[in-house]
This record gives sequence, C-alpha cells and structure tokens, in this order.
Amino acid sequence: MNKTLKGIIGGSVLLCALGGAMAYLLLTQPEEESDSSSDSGVETLLWHVQSDKINEISVENPNGDSYTAFRKMEQTKSTDLEGNEVVEDIANYYLKGYEKLPMDTVQIRLLATRSPEVASVDTVEENASAESLKKYGLDNPVKVTYKVDDADDVSFRIGDITPLGDNRYLSMEGSNTVYLVSKISLEPFMSGINDYLGKTLKEEQAEDDDTVIESVRIERSDLDYDFYFEYDPYYKENTNGGAMAVHVMKEPVIALLSADKSAGATHGLYGLTAKEVVTPFPKQADINAAGLDKPFVTVTMKTSDKKTTVFKLGDSYKDKDGYKRYYGMMDGLDCIYSFDAELLAYDDLTPEAIISRNVIDMYVWDIGKLTCEADDLKLEFTGKGSSQDDFVGKYNGEDMDDAGIERYRKFYSYLLETRAEEIVYPEERAEEEDKPFAKLAEVHIDRQDGKRSYDIAYYDAGGLKAYIAVNGEIRFRCRKSYVDTLIENMKIFDDADKEFSMTW
Repeated sequence: MNKTLKGIIGGSVLLCALGGAMAYLLLTQPEEESDSSSDSGVETLLWHVQSDKINEISVENPNGDSYTAFRKMEQTKSTDLEGNEVVEDIANYYLKGYEKLPMDTVQIRLLATRSPEVASVDTVEENASAESLKKYGLDNPVKVTYKVDDADDVSFRIGDITPLGDNRYLSMEGSNTVYLVSKISLEPFMSGINDYLGKTLKEEQAEDDDTVIESVRIERSDLDYDFYFEYDPYYKENTNGGAMAVHVMKEPVIALLSADKSAGATHGLYGLTAKEVVTPFPKQADINAAGLDKPFVTVTMKTSDKKTTVFKLGDSYKDKDGYKRYYGMMDGLDCIYSFDAELLAYDDLTPEAIISRNVIDMYVWDIGKLTCEADDLKLEFTGKGSSQDDFVGKYNGEDMDDAGIERYRKFYSYLLETRAEEIVYPEERAEEEDKPFAKLAEVHIDRQDGKRSYDIAYYDAGGLKAYIAVNGEIRFRCRKSYVDTLIENMKIFDDADKEFSMTW
C-alpha cells in the first residue's frame, strides 16, 4: 500500500472521530490512487508546446458549450523598456462562428497560454477499466484538442474534480492511464461560450477621437414625451467654465444641460458594458421573452461619422442577489445581454435631474446690449470689450464710468440667478400659452458677436409662482419673489448708495 492511500485511510479514521457523515462522503468519492499505480507521487510531463504555436483549440463539453478558438496574429502597439513605442505581433484567439460579437480576447487567450505545458501531480491508475473511468468522470469527459504548428495534435480528456477539490482527473486521448492534474491548469476549458464573449457593446471614445455625438433620442414606454438632445457647437467654443454641456435638451423642453449630470444620457452608449452575456444569436422567441420586441427604452445616437447606434432595454428582473437588471440589445450585435440598472441612466431619467437650471448663460462682458423692462421702467445697457478692464459701455445712452460699469456688473449678476425651478411640460405648455397672463418683467440680451440673443419674459402664474418664457415659449416656473426682487433692483439702479438684493 502506498503512502497516499495510507494517508487517506488514516485520515478517514480521524474523520470518523470528527463526524461519521463527513467521512462517509469522502470515502464514497473515487480513490486518489489504486494499487495498480506504478508512478505514485511522481510527476509526469503530459505535453509541452509553445503557446504561440497553438493555432486552434477545440473544446467538446457533453454537459455544456462546445466551441473552437482559432489563432489570429495581430499587430499591437506597446512600449519597450526605454519608453519607445513599438509594434509587436501578438497571437490573439477568437471563437469560430462568433466573430460578429464582442469577445474577451484576454480570457480566450488563456485557452492557449494557461496550459501549453502540463505535468501531472500524480498517477491515479494505469490501464483503467471502463468502470474505473466512469468513477473518475472520464466516461463522459470534456475533450480538448490543441492543433499545433509543425507538430502532432495534443488531445486530452478532463474528468471530475477530486474530493479535496485541488485537482482533476485527466487522461490523454488514446490512453486509459488516469492522472491527477492541478485544476487551475484546466479551468479555462470548463468555461462556456458566454464566459468568453465580451461584455462591452461599444468601446469608450478614445481621447484622440473627434467624432461628435450630433443627437441622442431616448424613448420610454412609460412617458408621453421623448428626451432629445442636440450638439450645439456654440458651447464648444463658449464653455463658460465647463459648467454647461455641449448638448442642449430640445425635448420635452428646450433647456441647458449640466455637463456632469447629463453625461450618462448624452454619452452613455460609449463604453456601455453589460453585466453578463445572456443569449448569443437569439431566436425571435428569446427576444420576445426578454421584452425586447416591445422595448421599455430605445436610445438612438447619431454621430458625425454618419453612424446611427440603437440600443434597447426590455424587461427588468432581479438577479440571484436581489439586484435589478434589464435585458438589452444593441443593433448590429445579435446577442441579448443583461445590464445593471444602477449603471444605466435611461430607465429612471428625468429632465429635472439633468438640466443646469440656468436660463441665462452669457458672461457680462460678452453682452453687447441688455434691456430690462417692468411697467414704465426701462434700463438699457450697451457696451463693448472683453473684460472689466477694457469694457466701454452706455446706460440709457449715457457713458458709464468705472463705478457705473461695476454697478452694471453687479446688477447683471442677479439676472444670472434666474433659475428654471420647475419645468413646464408640453401638455401644460399647450394649455397655458394662449392664456392672457400678466407680464411682470422682460429682459432682452444680445451678445457682442451676434452669436446668441435671448428674449426672456416673466409672467404671473398664480400661487406665488412666475412663468419664464424664453424666445416666446413658456418653458419654466420660478418663484414670483425672484421677479419682484428683480424689479426692485431695477428701481434702485440709479441710487448707488443702495445695494442690490441677491436673495428672494
């Protein structure tokens, strides 16, 4: 009797002392070795090849996915030890028949790089009978074949995991000798196709990629309006400190966007990554079952390279840990994925969450003409310059000195506080715009360069609220006290001894 077998028997006595049930479970598993083993405790080199010489790996799994990975030499940029950029030929591997879907080439490459050379931990049994092979799970094994450049194929069969879980049983094709092999060496062959398909549906936009997202439309089945965003090159040139996004919301209401809060809605398809791969090449029944025939969300992104990207979310569900997921598909990728609801911007998006709340977005030194009116009161400012140092302006036709220009700046800073506190949605807007509201005040602004102008009017909306109309369209509500304070600031403009109120 060899040392290993003695150890098992000795261990079984100890296990009996600790608990007969556990001992029984272990002793009814296949023996680690039998008396017929001639090389017990001696490592045996089973195969040795260079990983880059493996041109194809086929995996046949009777209880899972069967697939074939093929080698493709690709040029890849990298950096040498001296920091110089070099181009190297790298052997990447792809799944046959899945070339049109994203793949995790790093993981697939493990099929070749994890086990190009394998030695056994021990020899379990030589000339194993059919009954013994069944005991080791080798009657219905996972079959793996390496096709190797200028060399014979390497074929082996993988059986069950051992009772202690560190190794697996393995035999070479055409041989009934059973070996123990570290399970780590064999793990890649136990994975399924979905484990090797990529989860990133659209790559992040590279820093040197100047492709512009021209528009994004988000349709939701639970809303009676769409979200529609358009790129506005004006905000690319006039960043205003980066607070404004380069896109503007056009539906359900025209509004400026907060750059950080709206990024998920406008740029969310770049870098879009699924939680898991669900069904590659789904049938129509699979699509229907996932709710993707009548999607909950449809996102359509158009870019300056003349491409249109369409992404859909179907039904939601709870995963085994209780987290909310959505089924989703992207046009051009014939696969159903699942997505973490917490990482998506679309399913619970609201306009209030992404607008900037600013109504006026110009710097005071950008303005060429500003007119404010309320009842019989009218303030008119004109000017030219790029900063307070070189600004030359007039107030009601009279030249302003430095003190007057500073007072003008302070007055305008209150105007910048105009806030879109509430959005007036399309249905309400249609009902309200034809009603005869009392106008409280109005403001007209022209930029010096003529690139932008605004007509802003404030109307009494009742209930201590005021409507804000921009260029003739009611878009927002604010507190009426804001407008009352604006009018009071207009009244005291000529009295330099009185400070403008900045609260309301």
